[in-house]
Amino acid sequence: MNFIKNLFKKEKKEPLEKKFNPSPLQIAISTILVRTAKIDDEFHVLEEDKIIDLLVEYFLLDKNDSIILMSVGLEEEKNAIDLYSYTSVIKNELSLTDRKKILEMMWQIIITDKNFDPYENNLVWRVAELIGISTRERVQIKKDFLK
Repeated sequence: MNFIKNLFKKEKKEPLEKKFNPSPLQIAISTILVRTAKIDDEFHVLEEDKIIDLLVEYFLLDKNDSIILMSVGLEEEKNAIDLYSYTSVIKNELSLTDRKKILEMMWQIIITDKNFDPYENNLVWRVAELIGISTRERVQIKKDFLK
């Protein structure tokens, strides 16, 4: 009898979990941040944690979504052949103030491991050029982080 009752019993449906689906801008920024951390051929846990924190703060994401976004960035970075496909999204979608924030985030990652590499500086320079940040502004952002 219980078997029959259970057959007709309405199942409680769990609400569907909202799956995080990153935007092209989120993917572009995440990929640039991952490239910044990996450019010196070392990807430290401290850098990984910093990227997650920066993504949480910048996009107002929860930590799990930030981890997913960083994973997407890692995969994108692994397959990326240039920076343009990412920097063009950033340049087209963000104001100058927000584009400067991207460089600030890059420097936050660079200073995390306290190991400055010429490739890191070069990457910031290339990204700055591609997203329309002047040399003067780029140098000032660097000075602010290396005080």
